[in-house]
Amino acid sequence: MWVRFAAVLFALPAAAALAEGHAVAVKVGALGLGAEYTHEINDRIAVRGGIYGSNLGFDAEESGIDYEFDIVWDSIVAGVDFHPLKTALRLSAGLIKNDNRLEGESRPSGNVTIGDTVYTPSQAGTLRGTTTFDDTAKYLGVGWDWSRDKRIFGMSFDLGLVDQGNANVTLRGNGSLFGNPSFEQDIDAEERELEAEFDDFDIVPYVTLGFVFRF
Repeated sequence: MWVRFAAVLFALPAAAALAEGHAVAVKVGALGLGAEYTHEINDRIAVRGGIYGSNLGFDAEESGIDYEFDIVWDSIVAGVDFHPLKTALRLSAGLIKNDNRLEGESRPSGNVTIGDTVYTPSQAGTLRGTTTFDDTAKYLGVGWDWSRDKRIFGMSFDLGLVDQGNANVTLRGNGSLFGNPSFEQDIDAEERELEAEFDDFDIVPYVTLGFVFRF
């Protein structure tokens, strides 16, 4: 992923790289770790693109089953910034190529209820699930790019909302009942139950902090 972003940067014409109104930034926040490129069209309008990645693991119980979860950030962002006062303040809007997802795995040590049926660990096996959202998400935000004042190096801060659509859960078990119609029906019911629990993540807030270099 980082190689792709570097390739984009190096593909910029040399003349553009030496011109004013260009910036690169390293970002960290609710979208993961990322790198961005910004080009200012004029004192008020700028276009910005970036790539984000990384992951975070944690344990949690969902629908009565203990899972080991990984949040996987994997996205490409493109948007427009509007500086209404020609200052650090900016209003932002854009699109995200959204490959962000939640991956979960459960290895039951005791009986578990899947759908409305109780299964033994050997019957259920290891449960693996993936939660995804819309391939393309929209975002709106407000932020501050203080490198505009410094003109060489500065910091940025952004916050806003991402509209990523409804959750789509895929769940599989590899136990002795794998492929059994009744078991698969219960797996489908568990998927719907998990989707309902993740319903509140259709619109999520984001906050990012950046270190910006202008050239």
